[in-house]
Amino acid sequence: MTEKIQGIVENTETRKSVSRGFPAALKRIVRIDEIGILIGLLAICTALSIAAPTTFPRPTNLIMVVRQAANVGIIALGMVFVISMGDIDLSVGSIYSLVLIVTAWSMTKAGLNLAIGPAVIFGLFIGTLCGLINGLLSVGLKLPTIIVTLGTMSIYRGLGLVICQATPITQFSKDNFFFNVIGGNVGPIPGMVIVWLVCAIILYIIYSRTPFGRRLCATGANVQAARFAGIQVKKIRLFGMSLMGLISAISGLTALAFLQASDPNMGTGYEMFAIASAIIGGAVLSGGKGSIIGAIIGSLIIAVINNGVVILGINMYWNSTVTGVVIISAVAIDYFIKRRNKTT
Repeated sequence: MTEKIQGIVENTETRKSVSRGFPAALKRIVRIDEIGILIGLLAICTALSIAAPTTFPRPTNLIMVVRQAANVGIIALGMVFVISMGDIDLSVGSIYSLVLIVTAWSMTKAGLNLAIGPAVIFGLFIGTLCGLINGLLSVGLKLPTIIVTLGTMSIYRGLGLVICQATPITQFSKDNFFFNVIGGNVGPIPGMVIVWLVCAIILYIIYSRTPFGRRLCATGANVQAARFAGIQVKKIRLFGMSLMGLISAISGLTALAFLQASDPNMGTGYEMFAIASAIIGGAVLSGGKGSIIGAIIGSLIIAVINNGVVILGINMYWNSTVTGVVIISAVAIDYFIKRRNKTT
């Protein structure tokens, strides 16, 4: 029994080897599931390139697509951690919006009149605090995280609206590194995309190469077995939710840098896009498994589809419908593959 529990802790995320001809260095990083969705992404891009050859493949359009993917993609990286430990966070879009508003407000004379550095740190603190509150309420009240965050989603959104009085905040200094670089470009690459990649590398290491990542997945795979193995499940969940708040704050700050204003409507529906990206990328809703690389590809797929809807002249209100179809399809395919593997 002990050996079985230990196996859950050390090997919660089962890794399948790819074809023999695949480079050995990538075998340790990319799973066969991720290759599948990568092929799907390339197929969608190819189809759109054929359907709109003068619009979709243009470098300016592709850069815009990647920038749009990065904004929600950063949140999707944190959602991988939350889903892997068996939870769902519905408040990430509201945390994103609250941090964006609070940071902009803190730089105004009517607010705290902070310089950009302290304002950014303050925004990161607020986001992390919101995530911690979600964790404390869920653990302390012994309620499902999805129920707790359904409530805090409205609370955080409401606080943001109260602070900004439901109007954009624009009266603050914008001539600094934060707005010029993070909100601009480094060569041809948007600063937001660089932040996304840096977050992805750091979170990949934490998720795949640290005891915390293994314990988090073990918690999602089997809570009782994790407890028997000596894992402090409550602390893992608190840290995981706090990390989600921090990641949401980073995404909100990158949006502030790009927009150079706080829009109280920003972040609406982002929780669904983040969840969709993580699920498309291989995260299992029951917990125990996820993929940082998969979440990146999932974010790109959603961004490409949304972009395709626009450039093909389809009514933009179909975006949500298409995203819902993609989520259901991804979950259904994953379910049937797992059921088939169990029966063979």
